[in-house]
Amino acid sequence: MLASFNPKAAALLALVVALAFSACSKRETAVEAAVRTQTLHVGNAAEPPDLDPHTNNSANVAIIDSSLFEGLVGLANDGTTILPGVAERWEISPDGLVYTFHLRADAVWSNGDPLTSADFLAGFHRFLEPALGCEGVNIIFPVVGARDFVEGHSKDFSTVGIRTPDPLTVELRLRFRAPYFLSIVADPHFVPLHQPSLDKFNGRTQRGGKWTQPGNLVSNGPFTLKSWRPNEVLVVVKNPRYWDAAHVRLNEVRFYPIEDSAAEERSFRTGQLHVTNGLPYGKLDSYRQRRAPELHLTPVLGTNYVTFSTGRPPFADVRVRRAFSLAIDRDQLAATILKDRANAAHAFVRPGVGGYQLGEFFHHDAAEAKKLLREAGFPDGAGFPAVEFMLSSRDENVITLGQALQQMWSQTLGVKVELRPTETKVWLDALRTKSFAFTTDNWNMGFNDPSDMLALAVTADPNNDAGWSNARYDVAFAKVNTAATEAERRAAMVECEQLIAAEVPYAPVYHTNKAQLVHASVHGWRDNALGAIDWRELWLEAPP
Repeated sequence: MLASFNPKAAALLALVVALAFSACSKRETAVEAAVRTQTLHVGNAAEPPDLDPHTNNSANVAIIDSSLFEGLVGLANDGTTILPGVAERWEISPDGLVYTFHLRADAVWSNGDPLTSADFLAGFHRFLEPALGCEGVNIIFPVVGARDFVEGHSKDFSTVGIRTPDPLTVELRLRFRAPYFLSIVADPHFVPLHQPSLDKFNGRTQRGGKWTQPGNLVSNGPFTLKSWRPNEVLVVVKNPRYWDAAHVRLNEVRFYPIEDSAAEERSFRTGQLHVTNGLPYGKLDSYRQRRAPELHLTPVLGTNYVTFSTGRPPFADVRVRRAFSLAIDRDQLAATILKDRANAAHAFVRPGVGGYQLGEFFHHDAAEAKKLLREAGFPDGAGFPAVEFMLSSRDENVITLGQALQQMWSQTLGVKVELRPTETKVWLDALRTKSFAFTTDNWNMGFNDPSDMLALAVTADPNNDAGWSNARYDVAFAKVNTAATEAERRAAMVECEQLIAAEVPYAPVYHTNKAQLVHASVHGWRDNALGAIDWRELWLEAPP
């Protein structure tokens, strides 16, 4: 005899089977689901202090800003090709001193307001504003009158070589011929300013501010700011009013502030990230052996170095600074810890930048290091004060490097160095206020010419974190920009390197080879020495 049908029992059985099947099936990861929604998940290291493009001094903020704002021109994903931006075309005068940009008539802000040359003039003015003190402002110093205005020698902004003869034209006049100037104009600082939204939140005289928050920020790039949960995620979405919106394939980008590279790597491995900002030193060989296509290792135009506060004891004494530099075995660090992640830095500027090979100026000499410290009054480290070595983040890689340097200084000099891992935004504030003894530091170049890096040692330069001043250096650097011949220009660069090596405001440690992970579903990604991203070229597609 057949048993009677029980609907409730049948439904319960179906639910149990479904749950069992679900438990046995693989759960879809965020990366896998993203292909349907075209949502890119990006590890972006530190939590941004704000999104102010005119006062930013962080590469991590610059990446976000590049998705939100667009300048006159941009850089392609190869890091070298100049692309039209808000300017659809431009001309350069025969003497190379006048750049004239013609804006698109259809360029608008994300709220629909028209975008004009007055917005670029306002953006340049804010970038140069002395009261805001943007550390990256030296990049615009080739422009006539820019440095005098920043340093307060002129209070009249009309003395700066920026003109807007009509609503669709921007003209920039230079002090000297700079063949790399279009790359400077592509820098994320050179973006227009939506003045009504800035004024609504009283943002003209403060760094950051409410105008950069979700719901307030009016931008002009391929994306707009949707949401921002501090220390969790920042989300940008496609801007339908962007002039080239038809070529933007991603619908959304999510930036995650994961400062620890080990945690970031775990997020990538478990399918939560498409792109990482870095990779722990110890994971490099594993990915090369097992997941080589996802490993991207790129020489970048940058140097990691130790910055000494030259106005504070014990590093006010040049002999102490030189001793600490000579005690660093850069080749050993590169061979045993950094490996393919870096090349030992024997010069401040990476060899090959701008096509220049300037020579080697920094080396390891334990005996000379001990001699100099003894002459400074600290034989074998005796009597040397306990000093705090500030680390630029809490990342595992930075701590590993700090420990290696700590050990070298202890073994060679007999000095005690206390490590202080620091949250990145706190470290940036310390650089700004010069409230450190010495610290790990780095510079990622904004354009492919040694002058970008050598400017860091010029007296009173906004990025002269060492607080160093040397009249001979300032004269030599001026020649870098104004030399009549290529031979004179190169000689001036060599003199700059020699003076840095002699007085050591900075002790270069390594030239970076950026290691990061990129998921196979990311298309259009191109590694490049400047870390440039053309967001229009990226899209997601499931790997075969």
